[in-house]
Amino acid sequence: MGVAPGPAASQAAERKLHLRRIDVLRGLAILAVLLLHWFGATFGVDHLQWKGLVRDFASAPSPWFWIFYPMSYGWMGVSLFFLISGFCIHASALQAGELRAGRFFWRRFWRICPPYFAWLAFFAWRDGLNFSTAEGRGQILSHVFLVYNFNPDWIFAISGAFWSLAVEAQLYLLYPLLWLMRRYWTMRGALLATLALSLLSRLVAAVFFTDWSKDFSGTVWTFPTMLWFDWTLGAYLAEEFLAGRRAFPRSILLRIGAVLVLVFATFWKPGDALAFSLSSCALVLLVESYLWRERDESFWERLLVPLGLCSYSLYLLHYPFIRDLLHRIPVAQGLPEPWHAMVVFPLALALLFAVAYASYMILERGSIRLGRILWPPAGKRTWASHAAP
Repeated sequence: MGVAPGPAASQAAERKLHLRRIDVLRGLAILAVLLLHWFGATFGVDHLQWKGLVRDFASAPSPWFWIFYPMSYGWMGVSLFFLISGFCIHASALQAGELRAGRFFWRRFWRICPPYFAWLAFFAWRDGLNFSTAEGRGQILSHVFLVYNFNPDWIFAISGAFWSLAVEAQLYLLYPLLWLMRRYWTMRGALLATLALSLLSRLVAAVFFTDWSKDFSGTVWTFPTMLWFDWTLGAYLAEEFLAGRRAFPRSILLRIGAVLVLVFATFWKPGDALAFSLSSCALVLLVESYLWRERDESFWERLLVPLGLCSYSLYLLHYPFIRDLLHRIPVAQGLPEPWHAMVVFPLALALLFAVAYASYMILERGSIRLGRILWPPAGKRTWASHAAP
């Protein structure tokens, strides 16, 4: 007769399940981002243009655009990455019972920077950036120090997807301040403070630094104070989740309503200014429901786990390649769009995944291992191991 697992074994199994669910969420996030950029590469644009304060429905390049239009919301994958990052990093600090800033920044460096630097060097070489010119030096140095999101000429220069990595690094610098705010104001108070700062940043950006005839994009709309709330929302969820409490009401109507508010907001320009954080609010409700779910792992979740493990490498490498792959793979040539892209995309995804898996095994795991050798960790693997984009 078998022996029932003890409390420690049950807790370990439950924690492993939750870590795998984080990988599932990361898999969903990177898949959303990939589909967004596939959508944009296929139709030449990934959103409807503005006509005054509303979207111009006549700007759709073809009827097929509407069929695939849900993919235009793939930017929500970045919101999900910020939530996951805030959740995992704060969960690790809570489990340790303290935030040791030196250890925290050390681990974040080895988790994020070596793979990023490797792919940055490759793309700089591929694009022929010349360090001897002022422009080349500016692009390379701003990317090395992760401050390129402050300059409109650099933010999307080397890779259009890199912008969130700079913001993520800047939010790491703010985490000790968030930990201090939590101590004096509670985590809910800290969350409300970052919400107020986010709203104020958006108001200032919209009134003083935005051309309303264009999209809300670029340096002003990626400022870390604007997106700190989204990251902190994940940290707040971790605080409540590890305490065994629900952070938000369980109402299904609340979750449906949050998604509908987000969708309608993206068609109205003032609402679109809040869209990124509205997506974080909708997603955190869904993520909480998923983490508390008691059902066993499904077949589709098991498929997403490897994608989630490689999600950081996929994020690093996919953007400069996806358009080239869609138009250079010699399969289904001559088919009209979107049929050509529909045939080629699975092949492109397979190639990207193969390269990303090699990057994960060699660059990501290798850099984490080196960081642990140089400064051995005191405890076991933590939630923060899953905090990279």
